[in-house]
Amino acid sequence: MRIAKALHCTWLLPCLLLAASQFSTPVAGGEAPACGSLPGGAAVHRGGELDSVLDVLSWNIQKARNAGWAEDLVSFADGVDLAFIQEASLGAGIPDVLSGSLFEAFAEGYTTADERTGVMTLSAAAPSGHCRLTAREPWLGTPKATGITEYALRGSDEPLLAVNLHAVNFELAPTRFRSQFRALGDVLDGHTGPVIVAGDMNTWSAGRQSLVDAFMAEHGLGSVRFEDDLRTRAFGRALDHIYVRGLQAEAARVIPVVSSDHNPLRVRLAVQ
Repeated sequence: MRIAKALHCTWLLPCLLLAASQFSTPVAGGEAPACGSLPGGAAVHRGGELDSVLDVLSWNIQKARNAGWAEDLVSFADGVDLAFIQEASLGAGIPDVLSGSLFEAFAEGYTTADERTGVMTLSAAAPSGHCRLTAREPWLGTPKATGITEYALRGSDEPLLAVNLHAVNFELAPTRFRSQFRALGDVLDGHTGPVIVAGDMNTWSAGRQSLVDAFMAEHGLGSVRFEDDLRTRAFGRALDHIYVRGLQAEAARVIPVVSSDHNPLRVRLAVQ
């Protein structure tokens, strides 16, 4: 299957706000100028539209290292409009296992000489733009990526902002964890349309969960609830979340797997 590549950062408002963020060149990657360095911004590209009812997947795929990940992905990602993948390894060919023509936006995180990983957002329509933010683990010094994409919505003048986040993990006092979320503040405030923030947020303590909940509430986002809550937990607390603004959850489930150390989330969202 041939995967269309996402565009550079080409939507005006969030790009100008993200002076500290970087372009993410899809798949090829590498260092690139800050979005704010583009003189006057760039024209919005309309590469198709997502439907007003969205089937969404969020999954930390654990670098696609475990047996059965591809079969599981095919099974529960069928028909998705947006897939937020954390710990995505470029070498695994994750998009290739899915049927249909999906657009791929990759924000690089932890990388070695042999492997490039990060957060990958797959979509049924081309994004109008894509940027990344990068935070660093304080003890390990390894990067954690946040991928930010924007999409036109059918029947709406307001685009959808999609944030794919893998949160800082290894620190006792959540200093960089807090900063990672604060870096999203201007983007969320500058966007008037619907928003999805999804990913592995490493909320393994009451303090971390309270910090994320307060941040999301400050920017008008509420959490999607799972009635049969089988989300992966650490110290008794769920690690993976989906927060939304301007969208209503019509269905939400957690899918138990053994092909990753995280259970994937599958939800259906309708634009309000």
